[in-house]
This record gives sequence, structure tokens and C-alpha cells, in this order.
Amino acid sequence: MYALRVYRSNLVPGSSALFEGRKHLRRCDVVFVPELYALRLTLRETKTLQFREREHVIFVTGSKGAPLDPVRLYQDYVAAHPAAPTDPFFMFRGADGVLQPLTFDGLASGVKELVALLGLDPSQYASHSLRHGGASGALASGLAPFFTRFQGDWKSECYLRYYTLGLRDMLRISAAMLSQVNRAWPAGGS
Repeated sequence: MYALRVYRSNLVPGSSALFEGRKHLRRCDVVFVPELYALRLTLRETKTLQFREREHVIFVTGSKGAPLDPVRLYQDYVAAHPAAPTDPFFMFRGADGVLQPLTFDGLASGVKELVALLGLDPSQYASHSLRHGGASGALASGLAPFFTRFQGDWKSECYLRYYTLGLRDMLRISAAMLSQVNRAWPAGGS
């Protein structure tokens, strides 16, 4: 969700019984594109795409050799959890060894477990934190805000409220302001 900036409702159902192929991500909706070393994800229904008037396509590039290479992680996941093309994308083996869909609750508890492993307070994080963090990370990367808006399929500019200024950004703002002042009043000037 971090790299995708999509809603949990596009990824996982509220319960196993509520899985809908037109709404939730299926195995066939994620395709490896070898010539790009990227994943192509197709979403057919989102919060802003409710009447299937188009498909929202997102590419997630890989990073060969990196510990968090999305392409390699995808390939490992699919190899370890084989499923039919129309099955939910996110599945896990239950206690009985049978594959079952990941649900809202499973995703939320997984996020909280990972946050706790990082030494952070899990009560301050939810699955939506990944969308928030992804938007903030994309905006901090220096890419034009349009790209963040597109990737997250936002129709308005509400995604801008997700941006949390980091120390680097605050220092850049201060340095830019100081530079303007110094140009206006050069050393030794009146």
C-alpha cells in the first residue's frame, strides 16, 4: 500500500465472504513486465472510480538486488502461495494449511505488529497509515505533486494534507528564505 497509495478496500475484503473480483485486487490484476522490471497493477473500482468508466493502472518498479525489491518480493510471494488467476491477490495459509484471503482485520493487525517491531506505538498506526506515508514519501521525493495525485487516484488535492514536513524539508525552506534575504541585502550593502 505504501508504494501504491491505494485504499485497503481495493486490496483486501472486509471478510473472506465479501471478496469481489471487480473491486478487490486479484492475482491476474498484478502482472510482471520483464522489459521494465516492474509490476503492472490494474484496479477496476476505487473510491473515485465507482462506475468502472476506466481502469486505474499503476506501475511499481523493481530494484534488483535491493532488500525491498517489490518485483522479487512479488515473485517470491506468488511462488510460495500459488493460486488461480481470479483468486484474491493477498492470501495466506491458515492453521489448516489452506490458502485464505487476507482481510481488513488481518491487514490492520499485520501493520500494528510491524510497527511494534520497529519500537513504535501500534495504537498510532493503521492500514491507512501506509497510504498516508506513501503520499508523504512521494511528495518528499521531489516529484511533481501530479504524480502522487495520479498514483493514489485522488480527484482533489486532499492528498496534500498527508504530507508531513521532515527535517530536510524544513531546512530547505529556511535556506531558500535566507538566500532570498541575502540576495535582497548583499553583504556590505545599505
